[in-house]
Amino acid sequence: MNEIYSDLLAEIAIFGGVNQEAINFILDEATLVNKNAEQYFFHENDIAEDMYILISGEVDVIKNRDGEQFSIAKLHRGECFGEMAILDHYPRSASVICSKKCVALKLDIDCFDKLYHRDMKQFTILQMNIGREVCRRLREVNELLFVDEFNSSLSQVIKVC
Repeated sequence: MNEIYSDLLAEIAIFGGVNQEAINFILDEATLVNKNAEQYFFHENDIAEDMYILISGEVDVIKNRDGEQFSIAKLHRGECFGEMAILDHYPRSASVICSKKCVALKLDIDCFDKLYHRDMKQFTILQMNIGREVCRRLREVNELLFVDEFNSSLSQVIKVC
């Protein structure tokens, strides 16, 4: 599996700066997961113990609110999801469903624990990169919230005038 996916991982931001030995170790620990369209990787509020890297296909990230489901992101080849579980160990904050047939690498918490004991420096680089990815996504959401709030406030001002 290493030869097939090693180049892909090297192109993904969360593996930036991670050496080849650590990438090979991670690939040895990873599980390949196949899902058909309309199958879930996980549901919002599930226990979170792993993250995924999308090898092929496309997924929708779904958030429930007041009994309705909202698509908050669409992810493609080379993108990761479920990474918050590796950092905070809280239940899933959203659901992830395949919009097309998908293949993904599953990295569980044990893989990260083993990497920590094997090579703390590489573990730290990977954790920092995951943190950066979470922060990047948070900034995107903040920007969207600001734009939505600004447009909503502007709409209220226009109505008042």
